Amino acid sequence: MSVARATLGSLGIAALTTSLAFAAPEGEGSMGTTVSHIAGFDHIVTDKFNYNLNTGDFTLPGPFTAEREGTDVSADRATGNSRQKVMHAEGHVVVHQTRAPANSNQPGATQQPSTLTCDKLDVDGTRRLYVATGNMHFSQEGGREATADAATLDQTNHHLNMVGHVHVRNGEQTVDADHLDYDTQTGQLDGEGDVTITSPVETPSPGPPAVKKKRRRIPL
Repeated sequence: MSVARATLGSLGIAALTTSLAFAAPEGEGSMGTTVSHIAGFDHIVTDKFNYNLNTGDFTLPGPFTAEREGTDVSADRATGNSRQKVMHAEGHVVVHQTRAPANSNQPGATQQPSTLTCDKLDVDGTRRLYVATGNMHFSQEGGREATADAATLDQTNHHLNMVGHVHVRNGEQTVDADHLDYDTQTGQLDGEGDVTITSPVETPSPGPPAVKKKRRRIPL
């Protein structure tokens, strides 16, 4: 069984059990340490965990899964600070959003489950912001997909703000731009910078897609 290690300083072992909750592994092959309520996540499951009680700094040197209401994050490794509720994850990062949080600013709207992958992810647990860089790919149930150099997922406001070589596909329709903001609930797209919309020609005869250029507010 893996053992979590922490720098106790002068606070003693009792402080560790007060601040963090650890659970033993449930079966062979499972990650052996569960950390509760840290960096804005309800649970973090991993094999190794290093934590400093004096500063709040922590390191996840190996693969982990972090869960909170409606969202789970997995990656190869991470560092962060529990007091500031921040985390920096790297390597095969996956953000899976199953539903909007309870404190959503649009409680009457619905949101399809989505998955975001990237090379690096910075998490602001307080504001529920996920900043993705490197090979960002976003997919959502219903067939919508997007790629960009970088993106910020604002979970509370349901916005995915994408920058750099942005490409969005919705069925046979595509949108390319330098900068696109996508509302993950309403499907609204707002684009800037050389926006190009490509749609199939509305005619039974074969032919190349029609290409139209527009600025701002591109509903899907």
